[in-house]
Amino acid sequence: MLMQRPTTGTPPTQQEQEKTTHPSSRSRRGPRTHRDRGVNALDPALLDRIGRSRPRIEQQTAELADQFYAALLTRAPGLRPLFPLDFHGRRAPLPDTLIWLLQRLDHRDELTRRLADLGRDHRKHGITAAHYETAGHALLEALAHIHGPTWTPALATAWTKAYAAATHDMLAAATAERGPALWLGRVVEHHRPGRDLACIVMQTFEPIFHEPGQYLSVETPQRPGQWRYLSPTEPARSDGVLRFCVRALRHGLVSPALVEQTRVGDTWRLGPPLGRLPDLLRTRRNLLLLGAGTGIAPLSALITAFSTRETPPQTHLYLRARSQTELRALLATAPGIRQRSWLTLTSVIPAADDERPSSLVGAALHDGTWRHHDVVVCGPPSLQRAATDQLIAAGVPADQIHSDPLPTSTAIQP
Repeated sequence: MLMQRPTTGTPPTQQEQEKTTHPSSRSRRGPRTHRDRGVNALDPALLDRIGRSRPRIEQQTAELADQFYAALLTRAPGLRPLFPLDFHGRRAPLPDTLIWLLQRLDHRDELTRRLADLGRDHRKHGITAAHYETAGHALLEALAHIHGPTWTPALATAWTKAYAAATHDMLAAATAERGPALWLGRVVEHHRPGRDLACIVMQTFEPIFHEPGQYLSVETPQRPGQWRYLSPTEPARSDGVLRFCVRALRHGLVSPALVEQTRVGDTWRLGPPLGRLPDLLRTRRNLLLLGAGTGIAPLSALITAFSTRETPPQTHLYLRARSQTELRALLATAPGIRQRSWLTLTSVIPAADDERPSSLVGAALHDGTWRHHDVVVCGPPSLQRAATDQLIAAGVPADQIHSDPLPTSTAIQP
């Protein structure tokens, strides 16, 4: 199959990847991925030009996705296993990724880091420069379709250069990575502390040296070809044991299978550790941690890591749950969250006459201003966006707010 890993287990070098690009393709107009510099070198005027595409993409997300996948799979039918259909007949949400990236055009360093993470993550699929180039042509074709007569040569050139810069950063990160592209692990424990929650413990055949707060993509035998990000609830262990807390989302494709169908003895495939929350371990500020539901997992790992300091930071944890029963279930999956002299836990539970959870940020802001704290937000992407906006409006400096929303990767499903 086109997307199988090399039998040696070693990803191709960038030089080898360049050789896979058919020479004739270099003479065609379209994205090039191996000679251009990264997004930090792009001209601000060019970024402003592609940023104007955002409203069009937001208004025509379904049509953009349909056009992109039709063009891509016509050009490269061998890539079809990378983009499985969900229960609704949809493939991975490409427009969500583009919108996420367009929102961060003014934050070059963050954008570069996220692209590097995506490049490292794509190693598990054996993605090469040739694949990126094929996808680039399909993307330009789809963008031209949704823009119609407003698709000008200048806009096409801007998107071509931006795509080349982005894939340059992704390929550079993938090529620089020397660790495995994939790990295998076996489920050794599975129990359900709550109706839609599961604690899953697995042991990898080789240890994964992830940092506290990072996450990994996983593929299970119940949903082959479909991946989901999970955060370990504790720092890396030398015995390869990983603990995950998973919630079955109502309309999810992968998460219900993880909660309801996982069996002891199942073998999982795991991608490389990703995410930037470990950068927070260098802080000397006190901490405000905001977690909702299974967002407790990375916070548990970070708290465990801070506990090894001679003087841990004073830490306030606000944890949102739907009920006291769910709160107890979540805490049972998080070994790092226990009584500590420097840790204060505040639960945020909906009122008896209100079906919606109380405001996580509102509860925290009611108790303090937090302008001199580092703030970490873990939970659904919508929560992270809303919490960040609220905290900035309340006077918390943006560079003191930390979250880790990764753009949707290939075949990632909820």
